[in-house]
Amino acid sequence: MKHLILFVLSLIFSASSYALTVNVTVKGEDIRYENARAYAGSFYLTTTSEIFSGLEPTKKWIPAVEKGTTLVTLTNGTNQAEVTIGIYGLEFDWGGLNSSIDTSDSSHGSGLEKARCNPEQTSSGVLLYNTAPSYTCISSYPVVNAKENIPFYFVRPMFQLPDLLTALKGKPEGVYVGSLNVPVRYYFYNSMSIFTYRNLLLNLTFQVNYLPEVFTSLIVTPENGGVMPPQYGSGTVKGETRFNIETLGYFNTGIKMKFDTSKDYSLTHTSQAEKKIPYYVHCDTCDDKVIIDEKGKMSTSVLNNAGVVLAPVGSDKTKINFNLTVGYSDKTVNEVVTGGYSDSFVVVFGLDF
Repeated sequence: MKHLILFVLSLIFSASSYALTVNVTVKGEDIRYENARAYAGSFYLTTTSEIFSGLEPTKKWIPAVEKGTTLVTLTNGTNQAEVTIGIYGLEFDWGGLNSSIDTSDSSHGSGLEKARCNPEQTSSGVLLYNTAPSYTCISSYPVVNAKENIPFYFVRPMFQLPDLLTALKGKPEGVYVGSLNVPVRYYFYNSMSIFTYRNLLLNLTFQVNYLPEVFTSLIVTPENGGVMPPQYGSGTVKGETRFNIETLGYFNTGIKMKFDTSKDYSLTHTSQAEKKIPYYVHCDTCDDKVIIDEKGKMSTSVLNNAGVVLAPVGSDKTKINFNLTVGYSDKTVNEVVTGGYSDSFVVVFGLDF
């Protein structure tokens, strides 16, 4: 037994290091993992991996996993965010090798780690998810190869970032990067049938593209309660009102408005429905200042954009203030029947459509 321990120590000092980057996009309060997939609720498995080269061939090996949480500093060069990263499992991918979990053999692994955990065979490997109370566990069953070969090609860690949004809150826009070392350990029989193990290190880097866009509230203040008082000229009449729009949150490009592309933008007489007055909708700061023209028709550029109009953000990224002007102009008195007219339209506000 002492001879075996001495032999294993020589392997520990020859541990190799590998690297993997997880790309994350945080837009407002939405988190999107670009190269990781959800697993078991709030856990994620990377979908990309680094090839582990130079592993000693074996016919039987047993994966192990060390779980734990680490406080990692994400930095964009000038600003920092402290985030907790938890590692809870490892997926060992043997690619096209003819390997499988031998569930008939439970004679290995006892006493080698703090606990044992059940392996899950995937399409091309084995996933070891540490649900044990102790921080390390070893697979209850070994992996056997049809012939002596390397044990696996890739390792994908299972991780969790429970407080990422909290850590980034109040931080400026930017790409934040931080890393930690993930221990990778497995036990195996070498070519001399000696049962030993190897320690590897996987440098796991998180690259977070933070776009702190969030839309928290909307305040619409109508001028004259939305009423368009008629203004008479020489044989003509016109009317106009304004709606002051204030959006609060944090914006990178601006706030978007979506208008109904199929609507007839016309005021309708209260008692003679066939009598209509087309009206316009203008925006004083939008990219498309004429949303609805004087004939009650949506402008071509807005129509081509599915009715979406952008009100851009200014120097203060926490709020956007602009006006929607609604009115009609230069209608001859012969075109307009005396009486009341009304209409309504819906505008949907959002960060993206």
